[in-house]
Amino acid sequence: MRILYCNKYNFPFSGTESYLFEAMRLVQQTGHETALFSMTDDRGAPTPYDHHFLPHVDFKRSDSLLKRAALAAHVIYSTSARRRIRGMIAEFRPDVAHVRNIYHHLSPSILWELKKQSVPVLYHINDFKLLCPSYNMVSHGHACERCARGHSWRVISDGCYAGSRAAAAVLAAEASLHGLLRTYERCVDLFLAPSRFVKDTLVAAGWDRSRIEVLPHFQDLPSTVAPPPRSNAPVLYFGRLSAEKGVNDLLYAMSGLRHIPLKIAGDGPERKALESTAHLLGLRNIEFLGHVTGDALDQLVRSAAFTVLPSHAYETFGKTIVESYAQGRGVIATDLGSRRELVTDGETGLLYKTGDIVQLRRTIEFLYDRPQLAASMGAAGRQQVKSCYAPEQHLRALLATYDKLARHPAAKVFSWPRRQPLPIKVVFVGGRGLGSRYSGIEASWEEIGKRLAADGHNVTVYCRSYFTPPETPHGAMRLVRLPTIRTKHLDTLVHTLLSTIHLCFNDSRIVHYQALGPALFSFLPRLFGKRTVVTVQGLDWQRKKWGWFASRALRAGEWAAAHLPDSTIVVSHALQRHFQNVHGILPTLIPNGTVLREPRAPRYILDWKLTPGEYVLYLGRFSPEKNCDLLIRAFERTNSQMKLVLAGGSSHSADYARDLRRHQSSRIRFLDWVSGDAFDELLTNAALFVLPSDLEGLSLALLDAMGAGVCVLTSDIAENREVVDGAGFTFRAGDADDLQRMLQLLMADPELRAQSGTACRQRVAEKYLWPEITVKLEQLYTSLLGTRTTRSESPVPEEKQVAAAAPAD
Repeated sequence: MRILYCNKYNFPFSGTESYLFEAMRLVQQTGHETALFSMTDDRGAPTPYDHHFLPHVDFKRSDSLLKRAALAAHVIYSTSARRRIRGMIAEFRPDVAHVRNIYHHLSPSILWELKKQSVPVLYHINDFKLLCPSYNMVSHGHACERCARGHSWRVISDGCYAGSRAAAAVLAAEASLHGLLRTYERCVDLFLAPSRFVKDTLVAAGWDRSRIEVLPHFQDLPSTVAPPPRSNAPVLYFGRLSAEKGVNDLLYAMSGLRHIPLKIAGDGPERKALESTAHLLGLRNIEFLGHVTGDALDQLVRSAAFTVLPSHAYETFGKTIVESYAQGRGVIATDLGSRRELVTDGETGLLYKTGDIVQLRRTIEFLYDRPQLAASMGAAGRQQVKSCYAPEQHLRALLATYDKLARHPAAKVFSWPRRQPLPIKVVFVGGRGLGSRYSGIEASWEEIGKRLAADGHNVTVYCRSYFTPPETPHGAMRLVRLPTIRTKHLDTLVHTLLSTIHLCFNDSRIVHYQALGPALFSFLPRLFGKRTVVTVQGLDWQRKKWGWFASRALRAGEWAAAHLPDSTIVVSHALQRHFQNVHGILPTLIPNGTVLREPRAPRYILDWKLTPGEYVLYLGRFSPEKNCDLLIRAFERTNSQMKLVLAGGSSHSADYARDLRRHQSSRIRFLDWVSGDAFDELLTNAALFVLPSDLEGLSLALLDAMGAGVCVLTSDIAENREVVDGAGFTFRAGDADDLQRMLQLLMADPELRAQSGTACRQRVAEKYLWPEITVKLEQLYTSLLGTRTTRSESPVPEEKQVAAAAPAD
């Protein structure tokens, strides 16, 4: 995916930008492309798109009346910003725009251009600008909601904006115009709130709940746990020194606690007044440190007994609270706004009534006199950061949000009609159909087909009547159900032949065959002017279930896959090398994919007498090349209390499956095919996933397990190694002793499994997600038809080439 980040500053001006740039870095590490649209500033790092940036805008200059009027117009609606982002969109071609902090300098005008260009917009809320013209819902040092329902003129009459009345009038005009135009409602696809409080506040003001999602900010944990504070450790406040932060309350509270030291780190418009107040009160126990950042701030927090946040404002999140928790320090905070979500009263900190100086003094004294309680609150807060605010967890949720928006592009606002690329008419042939995860073919059809259909393409799937019931849900895909001769050797060939004859007389333009057997027919549609593609999921002739004749026929299918279609696709580097060495071509590599799954609460598995994190899992067909018998023998020789669960069914290997099921016991459990919520639950609660097969192309079950963050153990065949190396574990293929050794090792070490699961999930996020796989396939289709893709103009993956022209692997 390509994500365009829009923010008025191109350097870490504040915590807003620090978050944004760190999020961009994390997203880039997963393999996605990112770009920034911003305002030029020498303090920012150069980017390839700086020529699209808006010239630096300085609202503090003392210019002529005419120039000040031009700046006011820029704040309300900047035509230059809209023109520049238009060029940025044309060059970068984003799939999603992540809009963070744009008002005044970039202005909401850019939202209209993003909407016009059909770029889905994620508007990330970092203040209360949508409800308050002065953006913080504070009036004269206290929380205020008077403008929340569109009464923006009150920012002028109430005098709550720190600037001039003229500046307040500009802010009121900006809010009024975009409220009248309904800019945010019409141009933003999804709002991202950092707390439930922000979402609830917006909903209470009349905003649509269904278009607001909550994603708290993330917080890094230091690698070492801070020791308990020393006996004379100071209390700490760190943050901006402005009226709404309530630091004045803190000074008066400390006037009755002269034996407790207080350090104040920060700067702002109230600093001089606060220093004067401290002097007048004779507070020699207070030290003003000025602005402190980075490692110095971390050390300052670690050296404190606890931190105090006496703010009178609602605050959208309260980053200083989680920063305190990360260093193992508890918090005293006002019982207001988002702080109620972050501070569990009595466990991670203490809450007190806003503005109640007496209660604040008593609360500080209470906690300072109980250092063990303060230390336990800090430890609980650190654990809360680990479980709720980890960067990895935030990244997964953010990428899932991008994916959701990219798959449902924004509708354009009105523009004059222009010619659009025609949708691709593609048919899928060679699998059994939809409605079951019987094999990788059926699963990939469902995932890719629904995404292509959502992008406006016409997708038809040829299904076997016995496999796909008429009521099977299929979204926007069209299903054609045809009969077949249901025997081991004729099932696929007969159905593919009938499907091919049928499709030759419809209006499809791309015919996509799956597997070696169906590839034998891939020349026929070409005689009728259609383009054909064959995806090779594996070298099926090597499967143990096939006899001499069937194996020879599948070898012929391999030759056909290399030479008969317009394009050949393989799902792994190992298969790509095989076709290069044997057939002299370099097929296009488009791997299988998966989705990122979150842990599911146990429900189905309890009915199966399984405990979360206490079972080893195999998912797939019970056929000889899968080596389930090897897994059972190795597992039976281990001494773990874990269970082995094998979920799946046979594929013309009923005798083999029957022999396997004879091993069912209190430690070994067999399940039929599992799908839907039950599948997700069974997978995400497994301690370990094992794939012992001798033959694979690119296992979807393996990718599903990795995408669920489950530790994986596979045979060391080349197709498995290229996926799991550096993330999961392997054993020598066919070696029961080595498999037993690795099972025993991994079942006994939950920390090692957790580390591997994290690495596996990261690998999938980088290389194997369905949205990116679908884009590659769509690009291949459009290149065959000689048309432009509707989503991206990235280079198409390599077409078949002679081996001599292929780069070294």
